[in-house]
Amino acid sequence: MPRRFAVLATVTLLALALAGPAVSARAGGSRSGRSAIAQAVRYKMSHGYIPIGGPAAYDRYSAQAAARAALLHPSAAPAAGGQNPVAGPSWQGVDEDDLAPPDPTGAIGPNSYVEAINLQLAIYDRTGALITKAPFSTLTGATDFLSDPQVLFDVRSNRFYYLILRVGDETNPISTMLWGFSKSNNPTSIPGSFCNYETDFGWGGTIADYPKLGTTNDFLLVGVNIYPTLATFTGSDVGWISKSTNRKPVTSCPPATTFKTGKVSGILNDDGATLASTPEPAVQTDPSSTGWIVAVPDSTNSGATGTKLELYKVTRNPDGSANIQTTGTPVTVNFYSPPSPAPQKNGVHSLDTLDGRLIRAVSAIDPSHGGAMAVWTSHTVFGGAGAEVRWYEIDPVNATVFQSGAVTDPNLFAFNGAVSPDRAVQGAKLSKRFFGDSMVVGFTTSSSNDFPAVQMVSKIRGNPQSGFVMVTQSPGPEEGFDCWELGKCRWGDYSGAFPDLMAPSSGSTGKVWLSNMWSDGQTDPLAATWRTWNWGAVP
Repeated sequence: MPRRFAVLATVTLLALALAGPAVSARAGGSRSGRSAIAQAVRYKMSHGYIPIGGPAAYDRYSAQAAARAALLHPSAAPAAGGQNPVAGPSWQGVDEDDLAPPDPTGAIGPNSYVEAINLQLAIYDRTGALITKAPFSTLTGATDFLSDPQVLFDVRSNRFYYLILRVGDETNPISTMLWGFSKSNNPTSIPGSFCNYETDFGWGGTIADYPKLGTTNDFLLVGVNIYPTLATFTGSDVGWISKSTNRKPVTSCPPATTFKTGKVSGILNDDGATLASTPEPAVQTDPSSTGWIVAVPDSTNSGATGTKLELYKVTRNPDGSANIQTTGTPVTVNFYSPPSPAPQKNGVHSLDTLDGRLIRAVSAIDPSHGGAMAVWTSHTVFGGAGAEVRWYEIDPVNATVFQSGAVTDPNLFAFNGAVSPDRAVQGAKLSKRFFGDSMVVGFTTSSSNDFPAVQMVSKIRGNPQSGFVMVTQSPGPEEGFDCWELGKCRWGDYSGAFPDLMAPSSGSTGKVWLSNMWSDGQTDPLAATWRTWNWGAVP
C-alpha cells in the first residue's frame, strides 16, 4: 500500500491524477497512455486501492452517503440476545511508520499464526509470542513497489500460502503476483521456511488492483480489478495457479515450471453482458475440487449498490486447467449501497470505509444445513449510524442465502469487517471434521463520540447474534501522515478472519482467528499512527 511521500509532492501528484483525462485502455505506448497509467500508479501508491468508478465517483457517492448519515438520529442500540464471543490470545501485531493502511490479514495453522501487513510477514506461536518477522523484500527479494498482501493456511496441502501484488513503478507498471508457500506446516524463519515464485498473468501496463486469494483442492485463485487508468475500469479477472497436493514437508522448492497458470478475463454479471467487480475467491476449509467465487454486480462503476451478489463456480478440466464460470449466478440479498465515511472523536479527518466491495470469503460445510457447503462473506454498506457490516452465509449450490445479518448500531459506524465460520478439519486423511455452523465477525467502530476500536460479534448456530465485544480501544483518533496528505484517513482496506482448523472437538464450538487495525492516538503528519491487532475468538 502507499509508501510515505513528502506532503507537497503528494499533493502535486494527486492534483495531477485527479485532473487527468480518461484515456482508453488501448492507449498502448503513446505518451498519453503512459501518462494515464503513471497517474493510476501514483494514485495506487498514495491511496492504496482504486475505488470502483474512480476517485471522482468515490467522492460523489461518499458525500451522498455522509449527507444521508447526517440526517439520522441517535437511538438506543437493539438488544442482543446471543452469547458473547471470548477473546484469547489477544496481542498487538506488527506495524510500520512509513506507509498506510496496513491491510492486515492472517491465518492460523497447527503450530503458528501468520500475519501479513504492508509490507511485512510475521510468525507467532499459538500464544501470540513472536517467532520471527521480516519485510516482503526479505521474503521475496523484490525491492520495488509491493502491495495488497494475502495469507492463508491450506488444509489440503498442509501449509501456508501467501500472495503479494508487485506493482512495479510509474514507468514500468507490471502487476505480477509474488506468491509462495511454507515448506511445512510450521514455518519458523523468513525466507528459509518458504518457497517463493512470481507469476505474470499478462496484466502489465495496467493495475491489477485489490487482489484476493482463495483456494480449491487443485488451485490458488486470484481475483483482481483491472485499471489501465484511474477513470477506466475494464473488468475483473480471476487468475489461477495449480496447487501441489503434497502434504509432506519439502526441503527443496519445486521449479516454477511445476505449476500451471492461467486466467479468465472480464467476469460478467448474470445478465451475460455487464461487468462484475471485486471477485472474492473463497478460502476452503473442507477440501473440494469445486470452489466458489463471490463478487458484486457493480457494472455502472458507481459504488456497489444492489439487491444481489454474483456467484461463480470453479472446477478442474481434464487437462489440469481451471474451469471458471465467467457469467455469474445471482444470489438475492437485501438492498445495499455504499457506506458513509466514519467520523472519529476529536478527529480532524474521517476514516475511509471503502465502497461496498466484498472483503473476505471462506467456504465450509455447515452441519446445521444438512452438511451442505456454505460460503461466508461480508462487506461494509450504508446502515447503522452511516456504515454497517453486512454478512452472508450463502448456499452456493442453490444460489440462495442460508442466513444473513448486520453488525450495526445506530450510534456507531461499523466497518472493515471480516467473517469466518468456526469449522475444524483435522487428521492425516482430513476425516475429523467438526463445527462450521457458528461464526465470528471482527470489525472497527468509531463515531464523533468514540475513538476507533476493534470489536467483534459472534453467532452460535440458530441463536441470535451477540452484542459488540471490545477487543482493543484506540486511545485517540487516527491522525497519521496519510490523513494529512490525502484529507482522509486510509483504514484497513481489509481485515482478516480465519477458522482454527485445529480447534479441539471437546468444545461446543470451534474458534476463529482475526486481524484488524487500530490507532495509537497520536497526531503525526510525517509518520503512520496505525497499529494492528491479532486475536483468537471462541463464539
